[in-house]
Amino acid sequence: MRERALKAAADWVWVPPDAEDIATADYRLIVYGGRGPSVQWSSTSRPLDEVIAEVQARTPDGTALRWWVDDRTRPADTADVLQAKGFQEVEVLEILARELTPDLIDQLDVPPDVVVRPALDAESIERAAAVDSEVFGWPPPSRNELDHEAAAIARGERSPLRFVAELDGEIVGSAGSTLLGDVAGLWGGGVLEKARGRGVYRALIAARCEAAIAAGATLALVTARTATSAPTLRRIGFVAYGTKRCYQLGTT
Repeated sequence: MRERALKAAADWVWVPPDAEDIATADYRLIVYGGRGPSVQWSSTSRPLDEVIAEVQARTPDGTALRWWVDDRTRPADTADVLQAKGFQEVEVLEILARELTPDLIDQLDVPPDVVVRPALDAESIERAAAVDSEVFGWPPPSRNELDHEAAAIARGERSPLRFVAELDGEIVGSAGSTLLGDVAGLWGGGVLEKARGRGVYRALIAARCEAAIAAGATLALVTARTATSAPTLRRIGFVAYGTKRCYQLGTT
């Protein structure tokens, strides 16, 4: 299970339509349009100083560079080298997974006043993205990203797929799911502060897991923030198999 979860986590990379995807034998760098670039993984036998310099040369001027490190990163002292060069740790995520079984839905005990539905129209997609930005502090998606997502949904594509959660008819939470073969990658589960403590996050987990089971997935995978969603996930049977740490040079 551990190797399956870690491999799926390593392979799970989001590349928006306006991004440049640079994959080499030593690393994978995503240069996001309008945002700082990010090294999704690195594993090299070359001198690490040389690889870092190569990546920095591909980084647009004036943008922050983010570099993810996990149990598969090589060399093993990559984090130490990055920090010695001025990178600062800005995020720690746990890699959690659990088998998808029907009893999971019952275990979540979703409150009846929380309504979760897939975001299948442009308005819902934009509202979900707005919740993400407010909760996580992410920059809003570009118009091109939103239009690309809406067009994919209109064509009948259902991965990746956003979900929205409503209380009293108001969208107060959002989350997403991406099918990775028989693994469902769950991402972006966020709830507005005014609606927290009412079961919205649990409802978003339940809806995505139910949809994943219907699509044939047998494992749910989450990279969760250690201080927020990770404790909730562990309480419902998700197991931590590793961590991902993000180091950043410069500010966005």
